[in-house]
Amino acid sequence: MISSRAFPFLFLGVTILVGCGDGAGPSGGTVDCSAVSPTVLGVGEHTIIDAAAVGCVQLPAAGGGGAEHLYVALSGEGAEVRDGITAGYELTATSPGVAATAAPQAQASRAQVEPNAVVSFHDRVRSLERDLVARRGGAGPSTPAARVAAEPPAVGHQRSFKVCETADCDDFVDVAGTAQVVGERVAIYLDDAAPPGGYTQEDLLRVGSLFDNYLHPIDTTAFGSESDLDDNDVVVVLLTARVNNLRPNCNATNSIVVGYFFGLDLLPEEPNSNGGEVFYGLVPEPDNPTCTTGREQALAFLPGVFAHEFMHMIGFNQGVLQRGARSIEQTWLDEGLAHFAEELAGRQVPDAECQPIFDTCESQFIEDNLGNAHLYLVDPEATFLIEPDTSSGDLPERGANWLFVRWLADHYAATQPLGTELTRALVQTDLRGSANVEGATGEAFDDLVARWQLANYLEDLPGFAPADETLHYSSWAFREVYPSYPLVPDNTATGPYTHTGVLRGGSGQHLRIVQPGAAGPVTLRLTRDDGASALSDDAEPRVALIRIR
Repeated sequence: MISSRAFPFLFLGVTILVGCGDGAGPSGGTVDCSAVSPTVLGVGEHTIIDAAAVGCVQLPAAGGGGAEHLYVALSGEGAEVRDGITAGYELTATSPGVAATAAPQAQASRAQVEPNAVVSFHDRVRSLERDLVARRGGAGPSTPAARVAAEPPAVGHQRSFKVCETADCDDFVDVAGTAQVVGERVAIYLDDAAPPGGYTQEDLLRVGSLFDNYLHPIDTTAFGSESDLDDNDVVVVLLTARVNNLRPNCNATNSIVVGYFFGLDLLPEEPNSNGGEVFYGLVPEPDNPTCTTGREQALAFLPGVFAHEFMHMIGFNQGVLQRGARSIEQTWLDEGLAHFAEELAGRQVPDAECQPIFDTCESQFIEDNLGNAHLYLVDPEATFLIEPDTSSGDLPERGANWLFVRWLADHYAATQPLGTELTRALVQTDLRGSANVEGATGEAFDDLVARWQLANYLEDLPGFAPADETLHYSSWAFREVYPSYPLVPDNTATGPYTHTGVLRGGSGQHLRIVQPGAAGPVTLRLTRDDGASALSDDAEPRVALIRIR
């Protein structure tokens, strides 16, 4: 799990995949809009167009009251590949004799946000897991390692753990820990070398009770059961400064590793495996001059660590150990589900059980998700939903991951707002990534991401009701959460408009086409970044179009 506290705050219609008119030749040919036919939509209606086959859209002349459409150019490709799915493009909009403007907000790219080394560490762990599982060929669980006692521990029990020594996790260090709390579902060990000024026994009892009474049942209801390879009936948590030290200069970066799960521990035959259900959390280090972590700050992080990392543990068991999946879940979906686990905790844990520095449990568990989502919505084009294997760490990617899972849960589960049917379907399977999403929803992935991108702007849009109920979030009122809504599309007044950019897997560019009363037709032309050739279907380019008024 990651944290960055730099952002404090708080089917009725029909979707049609169409090729309208004669706006392009085959993929790679020249896009010619001279004979394109108008796309006529009623207010609230939308359509989705294969932009590799059809690069042109013409909007008809507006009536006396004018018209407004939202146009989203996006990549509908769901494959997770090494460098990510990308396609350079040029989008132009023309209408005879009318001037145009483009909103400056869309040009203020989110690209200045630095890659997050904390996210990079978690991506590194997922990459190592991917290699381990691929090498094993998807076989089921092995015999538990003999060195781990096959009985429930008692308070005072001492044992040694193999813990990642560096952020690359290619070296391990032995850490001696002592069980401070043993509950019905969790045993909390504290590093014997933990620095002074740390957790009190009352602190640990409180978080152990929180896991037993709330977090364990919340996550197992949502995702399924964990394994019990070591036959001790509990999940083991080691709290150690070795977690803090994975990001030793947190004072300068304002980000810190607060905990993690490593699937290596559920592969007992592998070197450096702890042979059982273990995840790791930080400890207070109030006197560390380069990464100062006070007790209250650490306690604020710890419950979220438990909810988030426990979901990763359950997912590894359900997919790899129980169903023999030949790969771990793809990072974008795995992290989306883990951040969703935090939201579930925020919704279901009573406020009295959370840290007093927070007004509500929603604040404690969900604040970071809202911050990451805001970073994504500022400029969706700049960030992958389907992040590449080589992602260097990006909080907006995590925001996209959570938002997409949240949107899916809103519309493909009967239990609201918890989304239980969807989350269990996504975890209890050997399918992965976009194929997993298609299996759980029964919908094509490119269609899903196109409607999700429409929903990201249409969410709670004043005075507008889409014909398709999936074009919003039912569980959140994001325009109330964000007083200044972050997604501000380019805005053309139906005159000449040109934008060049890059479509990234699952994401795209939003454009409002505003036609005054009696304005002429508008032609939109989407090509490769050479300004002439049709986009390749490799990135599954799509146009999502809806009439707003």
